[in-house]
Amino acid sequence: MTATEQEELVESYGHTLRVLDHNGDSTITWNPSNEDEVEIARSAFAAAKGKGYLAYTDVDGGQGEVLKDFDPQAGAIIMAPALAGG
Repeated sequence: MTATEQEELVESYGHTLRVLDHNGDSTITWNPSNEDEVEIARSAFAAAKGKGYLAYTDVDGGQGEVLKDFDPQAGAIIMAPALAGG
């Protein structure tokens, strides 16, 4: 999904969670006013965090911010595995 497609999805539907892994990425969308959709996204967020993934949200057009907890009001959340240094 391109950045433009992502922006259009957020504008037209609501909010997105993208989980990046070895298969590519999976996207979950939700409307903050729909409790069922929020719970599905919250569960996916928790599952990825449980696997050691880090969560980021875009702030001010490209400046990323690390999320420790799920924020249903975040426009877009990207989760990726932590990189091991060494």
